[in-house]
This record gives sequence, C-alpha cells and structure tokens, in this order.
Amino acid sequence: MHHNIPVTPRRRSRARAVVLGTACLTAAASTVALAGPAGAQVSNGSLAAPAPLVVSTITQLQDAIKSAAPGTVIKLKSGTYNGVLNIQRSGTAALPITLTNNGDGPVTLTASLRMPSCGASSPDPNRTITFGSGASYWTITGLNIRGGIMIMGGNAGKVRHWLNTKSLDWQARRAVPGRGSYNPTGIDSSTPYLQNKVGVPLRPSYGIKIVNNDLSLKGIHSAMNKRGVIAGNQIHDIACGVGPGVWLGSYSDGWQLTGNTVHDIAQSTFKHYMQEGIRIGGSSAYNTVSGNTIYNLPGDGRAFTTDEDGSWNTFTKNTARNVAIGFNDQMSGWGNFWTYNTVTTFRTSGFGFRMKDAGLKLPSMNSSTNKSTISCNTATGGKISLQAGAMMDSTFNRNAFTEVQLSPNLRNYWTSQGDMWNGSTKPPAQFVNSFTTGC
Repeated sequence: MHHNIPVTPRRRSRARAVVLGTACLTAAASTVALAGPAGAQVSNGSLAAPAPLVVSTITQLQDAIKSAAPGTVIKLKSGTYNGVLNIQRSGTAALPITLTNNGDGPVTLTASLRMPSCGASSPDPNRTITFGSGASYWTITGLNIRGGIMIMGGNAGKVRHWLNTKSLDWQARRAVPGRGSYNPTGIDSSTPYLQNKVGVPLRPSYGIKIVNNDLSLKGIHSAMNKRGVIAGNQIHDIACGVGPGVWLGSYSDGWQLTGNTVHDIAQSTFKHYMQEGIRIGGSSAYNTVSGNTIYNLPGDGRAFTTDEDGSWNTFTKNTARNVAIGFNDQMSGWGNFWTYNTVTTFRTSGFGFRMKDAGLKLPSMNSSTNKSTISCNTATGGKISLQAGAMMDSTFNRNAFTEVQLSPNLRNYWTSQGDMWNGSTKPPAQFVNSFTTGC
C-alpha cells in the first residue's frame, strides 16, 4: 500500500521542508506528493512561495521538476542522480524555481548520454539538463553536473535557419532591432520582429541562473534566450565534438557571465569554434563577460570569442592563458568592448580581429570588425600581441602590447576607415615593438 504525504500551505514567512523519502518511489505516489501547494496568499494579496521539496531519488527529482510552481525550492539530498532532466515549467521573476543541494553533502547529476564524434560541427543537444519551450526563471546552484546544460528557446532552430539564409545580406541581419546600432531595447523587441520573419511563435527563456556549480563532460549552450546569469561555475574537462565551455548563440541577449573558470576542453577535428572557452555568436548582443578565467585550450582554441554578428558585448577583466588566441573578434563583430583583459602564454596571438578578411582592399560591412573599442588590455607570453586583418571605426587605447601585426590592406585604409591608435589616426608600426604601458 502506498501512502501519499500531504503537503499543506503554511501562512508564515519560514516554510518547513517536506522530506520525500523512499516510501514514495512509485510514479503515482511520488507525483501527488511532489505537487505541493500552489502557494499561499499573504496579507498583501501576493503569492507566497510553496514549501521546499527535499528529494532523494531521480524519480522524485524528475516529478518535482514536472510539477514545480513559481517559488518552489527543490533540494537534493547528497548522492548521485542518474537521468535526464527536461525542464518545461516556469517560475516568475519574483518567484523563481530553484534546484539546489540539501546541504548534507555533494550532489551529482549525470545521465547516460549519446556522445558526438570529435568531428561534430554543431553544439551537442544531448545534455543532462535541458530547458525547452521557453521555460524561464530557474536558478540552478551548488550541484555537480556531468553532461552539461542546454537552454533551447522555443523554435530557436527556425531563427537559426533564417540567420543562415542571410549570411551574405548584412542589411537584413542588421535590421533586427538592436543589431545595427547600440540600442539595448532590442533585447526584447527583436523577438516579435524575428517571429514575423520566420512565421512561427518564438518562446525564448528568460532569467535562467546557473550559479556556483561544477560542470564537466559537456558545458552550457543557449539558443535564443534572454537575461540569464552564468556565474561562479567551474566548467572543465569537456569532451571533443561537444562545443565550447559556454556558447551563447542565436540571439541570446543580455546575459551576465561572471567569475567562471573554464579549462581543459578536448580538441575537436572540425572547427575552432568547437573547442573555445566562451563564445558569443549568432547575433547575440548586450552580454557582459567579466572576471572569468580560461586556460588549457588545445589546437586553435580561442578563450573568448565573438562571431557571426556577435555585437555590443562587453568583455572586461577576464584572464586567458595557454590558448591559441586569448580574445578574438570574428565575423562581423560590431560595437564590442574589450577592456582590462589579460592573456599570457598564447600560441598565435593575444588579441585577434577578423584575420579572414586580410585580403580585402576595404573592410566589409558583411564580415569585418566594426566600431570595436580595445582599451587597457595586456598580452604577454607570446610573440604577436595583436593580429588584425580588417576593421573600421575601431579604437585602440593604452594597451600593453608588444608585437603588432596588421594586414597590409588594413594599414593602407586605416586612416580613411576611421581607425584610431592611442589618439592618433595613424596605424601603429608594423612588426616592431609597440609596447605601451597599459592603464
């Protein structure tokens, strides 16, 4: 005989924990027990958070996620939980849903996942935790997660396809709100605009917070999600063919990436972007990347990268070491800020700016770096501090660089295209020590 554990609302500020033990192992009993109260009405008429749920089995955990209400706190007792977690429900900005440990020892989430080949060329969708259909306002904290996190906005694939069809049409890409000029309101207004373009409802996730976790085997990928936080995590020992430690793609806007450590990502056999540290691409914008450390990337791995219209992002006070390129502004990065960053022990260059366009007689609006600000950065421990192939309307100021390497074409049009070096319209000297003291 199975006994359901009743959970009743408590009209007090300090809710008691409901411990769900092994007596509730059947799906039916566990589902009823985990449903919990919808939240009690408090004196001002607002909805109070339901009592915390303490779980001890993967079945209980999966059921808790399926039935969580705004404000639910799901606490995991010490141990290993083996199974995929699909998150479809949402909290609110005022009452997020929290997944965390119970404070009685380490908690590991893992799953039996399909692993891609080392030649894979796109982010691996098979992860231990998956957010789908616009599930929003969750906080995941204090856990060991082996197998990574995928945050997939509803119909994000349609948006990615539309962006791919415009790869040679910069006017269409920059017509999306917030992409053609600095305008942070584009974080929200871009969604209805793109929805009209693709002809299907779009459901981005908002307010996902991944804080103070240890992630291994696979990292974090976001597609078309807004205003999340990835902070204080250890992201390490990532398998080949999976993708970067953190990848914000397909209009993932307004994220805060702060105080994370990313290291030891296995080398893939296809493209550099599959073995990077933190990558912001697919027209993702208005993200802040600050105080992160990335090291031990093999092959042509870049520590911090923008690509494919990644624009109006801020990279500040980050550190990279033992990488191919420390900081890299790739295809059509517009308006990115690179300030107070440090790279040591680099193999190719400390900072790179669209080397692929080095052969162009003039910079391209479709693919070249535009309106970037590069100030107060330091690059040591490698030969070429700065490599730049093509850029326009960009400013360098008081960076501690040694050898600077500009393409001949860039040097020729530097002044006419509005580039600046330490207050001068003249380009820096080529292939010589151009060290400045920094800030």
